[in-house]
Amino acid sequence: MSAPETAMDVSTLPTLRRDWRFYAGMAAMVLSVIMPLCAVFVPVLGLPMAQAALLAGVLVAGGPEVLCILAVALLGKDTFKYFAHRAKSAFRHAVLDRPASKARYYVGLTIILVSWLPAYLYAYFPGIMPGGDARIYILAAMDLAFVASVFLMGGEFWEKVRRIFVYEGKI
Repeated sequence: MSAPETAMDVSTLPTLRRDWRFYAGMAAMVLSVIMPLCAVFVPVLGLPMAQAALLAGVLVAGGPEVLCILAVALLGKDTFKYFAHRAKSAFRHAVLDRPASKARYYVGLTIILVSWLPAYLYAYFPGIMPGGDARIYILAAMDLAFVASVFLMGGEFWEKVRRIFVYEGKI
């Protein structure tokens, strides 16, 4: 990302023209977010395995990307930059700018430590852990919990991790 893109403030953001292209682009963007969520309901449809797999693949992997490209084409570069800037600033304000409270930090620290437990159990005691598809779900939940806990702990955690790798000479 270049310096002008990161330094974009509210005064340089474009004004939004709310014409048919804006509404069609917004509809495509909303559909691209909703489509992967609809893949959860594919097994309920009772389709044959091949058709269900194809439909789930389109809902998760193919359709959202095509709709995002369509949304960018309809909205235009300036409008897409506007929404990208708003989303990044909202995320930065919610997660990075505000310091985490003590309780939030310790909850995140607990989640990060507990999320490693299934990996150690599978490595050292595989007989007591479930196998097959349950293993994949447990390990995927472990990874998601790890990522969520890092965001939960906030920017202070990243500063502590950074200080591990910086030699300062004195304590």
